[in-house]
Amino acid sequence: MSMMQTFLINLDRVPERLALMEERFRAHGAAFERVPAVDARLLSDADIARYVDGIGYWGRLSRSEVACFLSHRLCWQRIVDRDLPYALVLEDDVRLGEDVGELLAQTRWIPQDADLVKLETSLKPVWLDRSVAARAAGRSVTRLYSSHDCTAAYVVSLATARRLLRETQRFRDEVDELLFTERSALNRSLTIYQMDPAPFAQEWKLGDVDGIPGLASSLKDRDEKVWPKRSLPVRLRNMAGQGRRDLTQAVMEFLGRRHTTVVAFR
Repeated sequence: MSMMQTFLINLDRVPERLALMEERFRAHGAAFERVPAVDARLLSDADIARYVDGIGYWGRLSRSEVACFLSHRLCWQRIVDRDLPYALVLEDDVRLGEDVGELLAQTRWIPQDADLVKLETSLKPVWLDRSVAARAAGRSVTRLYSSHDCTAAYVVSLATARRLLRETQRFRDEVDELLFTERSALNRSLTIYQMDPAPFAQEWKLGDVDGIPGLASSLKDRDEKVWPKRSLPVRLRNMAGQGRRDLTQAVMEFLGRRHTTVVAFR
């Protein structure tokens, strides 16, 4: 039985978050390895030009979004460098649910065909397969067939880490837009599972913006982003694409193969 390698993304200038996460993990008898996050304040215009490839679905990436993406790439690189079969990537604004120590003590619950396993919930409706692929710590692991935003807690396989590094040398969308939304061609090509109930959830999703030091300022940066203006043909094309995906989900639910649910945090 092998333990799950866990990487925690944390900025040097917010040691309070690190201390809080150390306390939370210690309470569960679990551990993580800190990955120093890329600091948006230190990114130059040249850095932005090197990595950002145009304007994405939600507009031009902010410096914080670029830094976040690059921080996740650092985790994927560690997985590849160490030849890890799987690893858990965490952002440092998550709350831990029950039995996290038991869950991370082994990896045999990960489906063999899984590219990604999402371990958090955004508390929004998602489409899941009706069949359960695995169980762990009183939780089910099932195929995820819809968008489920945020990248605060997910397991990634070695092969997928290699692919992500190869395909994101330049990027234009947020990391969660790329990995966990149906609009993304990459997302639609991956085999993604969801753990339910989820053992992790971001503090702000639970309504606690003050619970994590420095979180309010990062949310402010996101809220001040300039969103793109789309032409009518583009809006119609996007609506048609989403309509086709929604119809597929409805048909699969009618056939009894999928169901819509809000993944709980426990």
